[in-house]
Amino acid sequence: MLTNFENHYVIYEFHDSILYISYKADRYIDYHAARGIVNDRLRIQAYKACPIICDVSNVTEISTEAREYLASYGSTLATAVALISSADTLRNMANYFVTINKPTVPTKIFDNVEDAQNFLKKLNEL
Repeated sequence: MLTNFENHYVIYEFHDSILYISYKADRYIDYHAARGIVNDRLRIQAYKACPIICDVSNVTEISTEAREYLASYGSTLATAVALISSADTLRNMANYFVTINKPTVPTKIFDNVEDAQNFLKKLNEL
């Protein structure tokens, strides 16, 4: 299994059985990009379920189709997703994503990695 990988849109890294995904700056995420991101994620996971911490701090624009795709198929083989954003506007966008698009696995928004890790650890204990 790969532990690090990147494509045009994101960087993937495995640490302590958690997949960390960081979006790159200045990338427009459309439906095609979202599909590629999910396909690459599934490959790096070797098609095995795991929790995900996804830093969306650099996302500046994402299409409606990409949001809907990520809400439905973006959580395939994810046991839970913790979204991270340090900016208020991106946190609001992530909150909109969680509220309106309704991901299929437990998903919460945080402003730091430590809180995101604690969220995933608590879910793992259940």
